Amino acid sequence: MFLGSHAFANCNYSDGTEEIVRGSVYSETNSNDRRDRFEAGIAGVNVSNGCQVVQTDGGGNYQISIHATQILFITKPAEFDLQLDENNLPQFFYRHYPDGTPKEIAGTSIEWAWPVIEPTGPLPSVINFGLIPREQSASEFTAHAFADTQARFEIGQDMLREDLINPLIGNPYGVEFGITVGDVVYDNLGLYDRHKAMMALMEIVQWNLPGNHDINFASPDASFANETFKSHFGPTYYSFNHGNVHFVALNNVEYAGDGKSFGNSGYRGFIPEHQLQWLAQDLANVSASKLIVIATHIPLISEADDGLSEIYSGPNTENFSSLLEILEPFSNIYGIAGHDTSNSWKVEVNHSHGWQGQPWIAHTLAEVRGSGWPKGLTDARGVKDSIMEDGNPNGFYVLKFDDRNVTPDFIPFPFGPDATQRLRITLDPPLSEIEGGSINRGTAHTDAKIVVNLFDGGIRDLVWAFIDDGGAQAMTYTVRTDPFVERLESIYQDTDSEYSPAARSAHIWEMDFPDGLGEGLHTVRIRTEDEFGQRREGAMTFEIIDQ
Repeated sequence: MFLGSHAFANCNYSDGTEEIVRGSVYSETNSNDRRDRFEAGIAGVNVSNGCQVVQTDGGGNYQISIHATQILFITKPAEFDLQLDENNLPQFFYRHYPDGTPKEIAGTSIEWAWPVIEPTGPLPSVINFGLIPREQSASEFTAHAFADTQARFEIGQDMLREDLINPLIGNPYGVEFGITVGDVVYDNLGLYDRHKAMMALMEIVQWNLPGNHDINFASPDASFANETFKSHFGPTYYSFNHGNVHFVALNNVEYAGDGKSFGNSGYRGFIPEHQLQWLAQDLANVSASKLIVIATHIPLISEADDGLSEIYSGPNTENFSSLLEILEPFSNIYGIAGHDTSNSWKVEVNHSHGWQGQPWIAHTLAEVRGSGWPKGLTDARGVKDSIMEDGNPNGFYVLKFDDRNVTPDFIPFPFGPDATQRLRITLDPPLSEIEGGSINRGTAHTDAKIVVNLFDGGIRDLVWAFIDDGGAQAMTYTVRTDPFVERLESIYQDTDSEYSPAARSAHIWEMDFPDGLGEGLHTVRIRTEDEFGQRREGAMTFEIIDQ
């Protein structure tokens, strides 16, 4: 079949493949995966072809047009669960690919490097979605958020298993589901099967969206850039409800296909018009009282400002303002993203960004793979350190939802269920080294500072230092590189344990090294409180030697 690719990018189909699909969304009560007479339909469920959105009627029935290579999907109501496949992936969609992924696009033959979507055959007479009633739809729940699991080789997948999968066996945080915000793998789409099987061991529902490293680079443009991802995970954008939260996953990686556009990266952060049209329809059926969580791969906006230097910014979504227009009716919003290996960011979206509603947080998550699985020292398990360029350890999140509020809890690697350490204290420069070597033992430099990296923190957090038995001293927020990362970079440069260069960090506090400290042992205790009310503590000791 000949397909003109640009028609698919904006939902203006003219290929003559339009059909009408009918079916129902119903309460599956006997697990036989078909709708029986006694199984009630579910009214008011969004059904979409990726362009238009319709709702099921009072009997749970729907009909909508569909074209070849579209994916039909529903939006899960909060009161129901979806059926899952063997890898705990939610089954909320139907791929309509009568002839499979095309091998010719806009007159150009395509050699797909990875398996794509096989032919699905003629459209079924009905497509039904059976949902499982929940015992209760609690407004309080927790979920995992994973940014950039992103293994490129089998050894990286091994490290992912050791760092992430093993400690989460048995669901120690009691989460309802997990969501991976893109870069599921790193260009090697052949790892999807193994990745899915590993993530399934957590025994929780796994949602996924694509990143720039989940692209089929054989595609001439964005239209068929995620065929392998779709073959494994379904649609690249969608929504679902859980508790009092409406989750929206958007694909904001716009792929040019030529490797020259968008600053020679071949992609940019941009939400296509057809997705914005879909989102407007999707949100039209959502109560303004809900919390809206927007999940993307590329950050919506990333920046840091200590009021003293120019604003430091990272990757952004170019048409962020268009998204803000659609979100205008809502007061409770939270954004999560990945992509940035250098930094985690929590940007308060407010009037300075053209948003006139209640301020909300656009959160760029610290990454599961940190600055990359091959980076840094290897520990006794054989796993690399992978510290991020801003000094964050690699890690993941527990998102704690309470009605319309969300509290993100960053869990650094390596960790256990009782891990509490969320900060690092460093002397900059370190105490002068004495003969024979020393660690935090020596003489202080006159310009030395105590530096705290509050992992995944931000400008609205508070940090206090206590020196020995002294009282609390407020530390100063600053945007600078982490001296701990600087030292790692310097020591291991050009070795097999090389680290990524230090980048300015959005979560650093500092204070001058105290004058007049005598010889002997001293203690620095740190207390913090973040903008969500979470409190952390940490401590370090050092020893002054008169040389």
